[in-house]
Amino acid sequence: MGTFFTVLGIAFALFILKFIYDNFLTDNAEKSWQQLKDRDPQAARTIEQNQGLNLKTNYHIREDGLYLWTFQGNGPNGYIAGISMGLVFQKGRVGKFEAEFVVALSKDEVRQVLQSTNTGYLQEVSSDTADYEVDGKQLFIRFYPDSQKPNTYLELVGEITAKGLRLDLTQHFINYVKADLDSQVLFKGAEFIFLPAY
Repeated sequence: MGTFFTVLGIAFALFILKFIYDNFLTDNAEKSWQQLKDRDPQAARTIEQNQGLNLKTNYHIREDGLYLWTFQGNGPNGYIAGISMGLVFQKGRVGKFEAEFVVALSKDEVRQVLQSTNTGYLQEVSSDTADYEVDGKQLFIRFYPDSQKPNTYLELVGEITAKGLRLDLTQHFINYVKADLDSQVLFKGAEFIFLPAY
């Protein structure tokens, strides 16, 4: 009978230790990170910018800059003189901008873009704003040009990388000739490079 109570006591002690670990010890890292971000934003930015040097990268979307993809050359549908797409993430929303030329932005210009999105632009419903979903290092975005047509959208699917994003761009639409839904892959593996604002 004494052995039974000894085993039961050890099991109970392990349960209590696991409870303490789960509720108090594992939460401290996130609290400490938030305190560092509040106390010394420059040090926090430096740590985030050097995340790619870590072997165990914690994949997350950064909101202190923008992701830019530019392309010039032969695309899936012929030669492209230049195209650019930028993505700005903020509070669970993403905004995009497109240009039909190769865009190069300085830190001041990136900062201006971020300041222009602080006006609540990303919270509005438009063809250039959307919600996004992150699952591990996978990213899913859908931009709807017309909210009345849920079957017509631009889909960006891919992964978060150490330097930015690698996304496939696919246009989904209604093909009236086939009388069915259709899609066209615009680009595969578009490399969006993260440009920090600070």
